[in-house]
Amino acid sequence: MAELIFLGTGAALPSVERANSALAISLDGTDWLQIDAGGDIYRSLARAKIPPDGVKDLVITHAHIDHIGALPSLIESFRLSGRHTPLRIWALSEVQEVIQRLLSLYRYELTLDRWPFALDLRTIDSGSTPTLAGISTRFGRMDHALPSVGVRLDLPRGPVCYTCDTQPTPALPALARDVDLLITECTFAHRDVADARISKHMTALEAGQQAAEAGAGALALVHLGFGPRFSEAEARAEAGISFKGSLLIPYDGQVIDV
Repeated sequence: MAELIFLGTGAALPSVERANSALAISLDGTDWLQIDAGGDIYRSLARAKIPPDGVKDLVITHAHIDHIGALPSLIESFRLSGRHTPLRIWALSEVQEVIQRLLSLYRYELTLDRWPFALDLRTIDSGSTPTLAGISTRFGRMDHALPSVGVRLDLPRGPVCYTCDTQPTPALPALARDVDLLITECTFAHRDVADARISKHMTALEAGQQAAEAGAGALALVHLGFGPRFSEAEARAEAGISFKGSLLIPYDGQVIDV
């Protein structure tokens, strides 16, 4: 059994209830895979009781601020908290370029030549299959405004797929084929589909359609753009038009067994 924690479930504009979307997954409760680093991510890890040395591998899905913007702060917080174990950071080549620029920009504080733990930048692409925190994975490019990846995780109870930011694409159901759980974005209601296309995001209706096409057993909606024009009830109703499996709209800090 693996443990999955929704560190954040909100879209680019966080709310009182929802921080920027991010995940943490562990097979043993000791070694953790973290996905994305936006907002106040170290605080989210602390609330989840994941220790400074717990995150072994970090995946940055793409270079939008709500997914990468807190990376320098996270690294500095790890240093201040006494981390000594290496941190592997996985991303597309286009995203690794941004990571290196961020590290260079903050080099006056992130004195990486005198750092108490190693940073190991690893490049991935579609079809990459590294083992992260003991978990066999497979990556696939999604279709977003910036180069972005989804990841399929082979877990003891069955496969889980996380895509986060993407508009509908054949790559999504291909990566998520017959998974037990698909975790994907739900930024807009379908009446705002024109806005979704501009930023290459997905509506709740489309998330349900993609999950149904993939044959997913369950669907969890994250990157939620809830506000005056979009409610949880509306997201459930739209996604449920096509998707008839179990539907979860998680809250920040929610823990599930997968």
